[in-house]
Amino acid sequence: MIWSMMSFTELPLSFWGYALETAARLLSIAPSKTMARTPYQIWHGKPASYKYLRVWGSPAYVKRLVGDKLDSRSSLCRFIGYPKETVGYYFYNPFEQKVFSQGMQCSWKDIFQRIPDAMNCSLRNQVRHSVECRDIVCAYYFH
Repeated sequence: MIWSMMSFTELPLSFWGYALETAARLLSIAPSKTMARTPYQIWHGKPASYKYLRVWGSPAYVKRLVGDKLDSRSSLCRFIGYPKETVGYYFYNPFEQKVFSQGMQCSWKDIFQRIPDAMNCSLRNQVRHSVECRDIVCAYYFH
């Protein structure tokens, strides 16, 4: 699995460790005919979500966190894995030759789905909270 992942990308062979970690994660959440539950279900007690999965080595435009107003707002990177300690992605920037991780950010859809639950909870408990408004942006775009 790792060899096929490495052969279909333009990434150097030094990234085989990231390919190994990604393959291990995919195998732990993949369903099997021989087992009733996946290793992920055994460890976490719930089925895994597949909506965050991405193709290994695929190009992604990652939003820059700092920069001048005239600089580009995103840079073309390659997806190389999933961090263990946070929810997000590992990216490789070939122009700067750096590997970095970037966490996931909320989308408007997620926020609008949580508003009724938060309002019902605050009405039940008769608690009112002041909420700080912040801009919500996409951190990356896969194509």
